[in-house]
Amino acid sequence: MKESKGKIMILIIILMLSAGVSYVLKINTNKENNQNNNLIKIAIVFNKSGLGDKSFNDLCYDGALKSQEELNIEFDYAQSNTSKEYETLCREYAKTNEYDLIIAVSGEEEDSIKKVAKEFTNQKFTIIDSKLELSNVSSISTKHSEQTFLNGVIAGLAISKQKGRVDDSVGIVLGKDLDYLKQGAVGFEAGVRYINPKIKTITAVVDDFSNPAKAKEISLLMYSKGVSYIQHIAGESGLGVFAAAKEVDKYAFGVDGNQNLLDPDYIVSTATKYANKIIYEEIESIVNNTWTSGRKELGLKDNVIGYTREGSNVNISNDIIDITEDIKKSIINKEIIIPSTHESLENWIKSNKYTKY
Repeated sequence: MKESKGKIMILIIILMLSAGVSYVLKINTNKENNQNNNLIKIAIVFNKSGLGDKSFNDLCYDGALKSQEELNIEFDYAQSNTSKEYETLCREYAKTNEYDLIIAVSGEEEDSIKKVAKEFTNQKFTIIDSKLELSNVSSISTKHSEQTFLNGVIAGLAISKQKGRVDDSVGIVLGKDLDYLKQGAVGFEAGVRYINPKIKTITAVVDDFSNPAKAKEISLLMYSKGVSYIQHIAGESGLGVFAAAKEVDKYAFGVDGNQNLLDPDYIVSTATKYANKIIYEEIESIVNNTWTSGRKELGLKDNVIGYTREGSNVNISNDIIDITEDIKKSIINKEIIIPSTHESLENWIKSNKYTKY
């Protein structure tokens, strides 16, 4: 009798644990009232920064919503707080064998996806901001140095056209010390120094994508040292950069989704990355049965990255924008090849200088 009771208790515990896993995976779900069993199902896993960053993650979510509305798909999503949890969430989604595609919105979790994708070789995965190469993974990266370069051009021109400037320096605030973010930092500095190689750059790392308070402290220190323009590549932490710019009446640049409207009097422009378009097209390829694995790198010519002034009230002269647009065309035409590492930056600057203004 005792043995039977023990077995019953074990069964109850197993059922409770199973229910718990199901709850974690299904708590964030977007479903239409559709009884079609053949409906395409997508799972999306966000990292700690997650939704509400008014930037990259929110754009990815918007792309999934648009896919649901236009492509008649269903998607579930979850958010992790640690790398271990990220891996667990991806694995649990894969275990269900329900999802036509699992999307990892986090290049920094590449190792997690690598482990899970190797375990579930029949499951399709897409990872953003990664160059992972596996037969069941679509790895999409963007040319981060191209994305921020044109913001750098604007900052360089704005500084150079103001006579009597003694504070010839710009700042860059990164969320974490990650290779693809450092490429963005190189791109911004290259853009600034393509216009004026004498302008100095100060770079700092928050080491957290979700700490606006720390980013604000860092930015205030930069501004106090004479910096007038700061490019953030810091996720939600970038909101602290904007707050600092407003406090000391200086300027900042946004990233990914158009952030100009968040503080239109202090945000000059945004280095855009249309992650919503990337997500939509990946899901569309599943619907159309054209999805492919492998590495894909997108740049200005693909109209996925760029810059926008829309919504900004900061006064930038028309001739600065005209020059920026001309330089953009040169990048698309491969007349300008932007460096992506600090090692190559100095040599690049020596042989690349804008001379038409």
